[in-house]
Amino acid sequence: MSCTCILVWMILTGLEAEELCEASDLEKRKAATAINNILSVLTHYSELTGRLVSGKRCNSSGMVPLSSSLNISLGRIKQSFVLTNPHLPDMPIVYASDAFLNLTGYARHEVLGQNCRFLSGPDTDPKTICQIKKAIQSEQACSVRILNYRKDRSSFWNLLHISPVRNATGKIAFYVGVQIEEGGKNEGGKGLSPEMRQLGAVGAVKVAVRSLWMGAGTSKT
Repeated sequence: MSCTCILVWMILTGLEAEELCEASDLEKRKAATAINNILSVLTHYSELTGRLVSGKRCNSSGMVPLSSSLNISLGRIKQSFVLTNPHLPDMPIVYASDAFLNLTGYARHEVLGQNCRFLSGPDTDPKTICQIKKAIQSEQACSVRILNYRKDRSSFWNLLHISPVRNATGKIAFYVGVQIEEGGKNEGGKGLSPEMRQLGAVGAVKVAVRSLWMGAGTSKT
């Protein structure tokens, strides 16, 4: 737990500094829950006001927000997609586009930190999920047709393309998942096939990530 989280924990639980070592596991769990609730409210507030709430999230996954410059670059991509971090436990979502939120019905604070499996439901084919896992394990791109579920539990056929996103050194930094609803009103947008739209979104994400990495490297020299 970071110093910031410990300080908030002490404030929330009313502990004095000398009492810190005597806190029970139950108190720690209650404090962690309260902290996460506060952070969720702050994130929701930032979405409503357009003001960025900065700072590290004190959660079990250790997820750190993406840089503001990368968020701005990714925000220009209008396709439905998510970015996941394979270097964190359970490969959580670290970015979700507005189009993804519109497609699934979830708010951003409900998506960030989740594994993509939360879109699965009772009729999702386990074989398709296995195919996705194998592609990730082999660091390969894959395209599947998978039955997913929105927040209201209505189902839709998702034409999903997943691809590794490498930084300027060639190491995998993220995985991007691009979603297109089969039969959706925007499926054939701008006369492009779903495959071309997906590849375009993947390419834009890769450019944004590599540009950020190269810019960071230049600033250090």
